[in-house]
Amino acid sequence: MEIYLSTLLAICGLYLLAAASPGPNFFIISQLSLSGRRRLAILVALGIAVGSTTWATLAMLGVAALLAQLDWLYAGIRLAGALYLIWLGGKLLIGAARPAPNAPREIGIGTTAHALRTGLFTSLSNPKSGAFWTGVFATTFPAQAPLWFYLMTGLLVALMSLGWHLGIALVFTSARVQAGYQRAQRVIDAVCGGILVSLGVHLASER
Repeated sequence: MEIYLSTLLAICGLYLLAAASPGPNFFIISQLSLSGRRRLAILVALGIAVGSTTWATLAMLGVAALLAQLDWLYAGIRLAGALYLIWLGGKLLIGAARPAPNAPREIGIGTTAHALRTGLFTSLSNPKSGAFWTGVFATTFPAQAPLWFYLMTGLLVALMSLGWHLGIALVFTSARVQAGYQRAQRVIDAVCGGILVSLGVHLASER
């Protein structure tokens, strides 16, 4: 039992280290949260958590490693994700170049289903998530782990992802952060847009 507990703790630590390096998930949910739409930001966080759990499950089943060997499929997922990030970032850059609006800009997420899909697609369209979890499990999982340990790991990943991204949504929709965002909206939108475009270009150019 001790080895399983230490493995779960190691997975938590590795995930937190990865989460501390902001990526597409962070910038999309933070920008939506800055627009003041807390409910939709929470739904995006839920979609991201489902996507993260899906990648973790595929990694445990070995599918993520197999996917990495299928160059055409891996490249298709990667390019789709890259184009999506470039499109979202471009919308923010265009909006930041226009005269300041009376209300915060949004990235085009207006319904419950759309918010869930945005979070899910953003997470699933980044095959690096599959590579990350494959590496984590390959280096931490004990040999011949029982079924309950796999189920516990999947639940842990779901809770960590949901907790982390919900925290981002709640922090960025707080009154103090919203007030600061209103004062520097165009600059923040331009920075977020530029980062999303850069992440998309980087993802598209990877081999």
